[in-house]
Amino acid sequence: MQAIAHRSAYTHDAPMILGRHTTWLLVALVFGAVALPFLVYYTGLATLGPYSHGGPFAFYGDFLASLARLRWSAWTLLLGPAAGVLIWRVLVAYAWPKGA
Repeated sequence: MQAIAHRSAYTHDAPMILGRHTTWLLVALVFGAVALPFLVYYTGLATLGPYSHGGPFAFYGDFLASLARLRWSAWTLLLGPAAGVLIWRVLVAYAWPKGA
């Protein structure tokens, strides 16, 4: 009897849980598309010196052009945070006790 109640509560909560996962993935994608290229630019500026093609917006334009050319480095920068969130969610789902 308790398993039936638990199952019905789970199906009721499933859209909310799926929405939360989707929200985290979208936030990670936006972070990878907007904030992370600028963090990479300023880190490179501090460690390697000025960017040869211009300022931060030139770097961002080159990043977008690299995405269009399907360069693996740009796609790694874009999808890296989302992959991290996805890996974290899977690890938590398997490591966390169901009753907690």
